[in-house]
Amino acid sequence: MSGEATRGNETAAATGAATAAAASAPASARASESAPASASASAPVGVYAGLRVLDLSRVLAGPYCGQFFADFGADVIKVEDLGGDENRRWAPLLDGQSANYLSVNRGKRGMTLDLKSPEGQDILRALVRRSDVVIDSFLPDAAVRLGVDDASLRRINPDVVHVTISGYGDTGPLRGRPGYDLMLQAFTGMMSITGEPDRGPIRAGASVIDMSTGMLAFSGAASALFARQRGAGGQHVKVSLLETGIALLGYHAVDVAATGVQPQRGGSGVWHLVPYQAFPTLDGSILAGATNDDTWRRLCTALGVPALAERPEYRGAHDRIAHRGALIAELEAIFRTRDTDDWIARLDAARVPCSVIHDVPAALAHPQVAATQMMLDVPEPGGPNRRLTGVPIKLDVTPATPGAAPPRLGQHTTEILMQELGYDPQRIEALRTRSVI
Repeated sequence: MSGEATRGNETAAATGAATAAAASAPASARASESAPASASASAPVGVYAGLRVLDLSRVLAGPYCGQFFADFGADVIKVEDLGGDENRRWAPLLDGQSANYLSVNRGKRGMTLDLKSPEGQDILRALVRRSDVVIDSFLPDAAVRLGVDDASLRRINPDVVHVTISGYGDTGPLRGRPGYDLMLQAFTGMMSITGEPDRGPIRAGASVIDMSTGMLAFSGAASALFARQRGAGGQHVKVSLLETGIALLGYHAVDVAATGVQPQRGGSGVWHLVPYQAFPTLDGSILAGATNDDTWRRLCTALGVPALAERPEYRGAHDRIAHRGALIAELEAIFRTRDTDDWIARLDAARVPCSVIHDVPAALAHPQVAATQMMLDVPEPGGPNRRLTGVPIKLDVTPATPGAAPPRLGQHTTEILMQELGYDPQRIEALRTRSVI
């Protein structure tokens, strides 16, 4: 079916739409037409208020990108197939909902849609036409089949910012290979530098590649929206777990590119800064260290062994690296003589980098985490508030305003079809009967 025929059918079915052009304009265009000339300084408006984001992505990276848009005021519509995003079923489950899903989908409206059906395609095109940003994480061939590749989206809405998240990038021999966080931690070498020196490679405890890719996708989309505002039009934003993982290697990648030498796993420490790692204490453990020679001398004084800093084998940074084993053994014996709080007080007073090594419950309960609003209670219809992580970006004039808890599967399907596309209840029920929604 052609684009013009589709628009005609949608207009005929719409109820109360002023004109087809107004109804099919992106949300940002409609908002700007009706917005007052000036906003009240006492009522902050989200950065992306009036913006429409269509989130077709799954699992973590894409949904996390979409959640940032929702936190900063955009109307984000999460589209899932009738079985739902696969991470809805991943453990751990909280009241029947996956913590994984809950962590990256708040503030969105959710609908189900069979993108493989002709009617589902009609609805998709109508939503794309009304959107400013489209996020997807389909494999390239699947994207073409479903009409969500960049060329197809651009024909529907030339000004759309299209964000594609892939495992290995959109070019090269692995462009069609699916990817998950752990696969890319392995592929990029990240696992090879994580863990104890005498043990095998270890996964990072958090899904650092997935979550970082979501942040980069949000940053790229924000940049593309800024460029669009300056007249560049819509564009394709491409991020991948592979590229994120290589970028996160940072100085390790630079060093290997120059020397060809594989970095060694350093356990809790950093190979090029000695000492800088976890040490056992009388009642637990502490992270402490010296990032330069001045700090090394202060550390030794705080430990009650100032002469240690002046021993030739430990005096300079490179000396300490060369004699790491012997030095760490001496420091471990000293740290075992006092409890953690005592050492923290002494090292803080000496301006030596140190930290308690919290478990996650202790970290989340810390007053500093509360002060930065990094754990929030968000409302959940029909139930108690849901405790979720906060927004790690703070703007003082247009702050984030995290919305409601993540949507239940298909929670807003009827609302979206009626309010955004003008479908009547009978047509919606017919779609539901045919398993289109």
